[in-house]
Amino acid sequence: WTDEMRIRFANDPANLLAVDGEANQDKGDSPPGTWMPANAAFWCQYAIGFIAVLRGYNLPVDEISAQELRRAAVTCPAG
Repeated sequence: WTDEMRIRFANDPANLLAVDGEANQDKGDSPPGTWMPANAAFWCQYAIGFIAVLRGYNLPVDEISAQELRRAAVTCPAG
């Protein structure tokens, strides 16, 4: 990526999530296949946001993370 694209990605509100320091350290740069929010009630929102960033930046996703995102998506309200 160009420097401009890196800056855009790093500052994209869709890619930013306000969390406490411990959660931020726990997650680091881990993908959904190795880290999901402790609060299962937030899984749907987290998965939808993560998928939006993947699509918006045409990023790849590993199979384990794809499975975890699918599992989280079924927690979304139907309708």
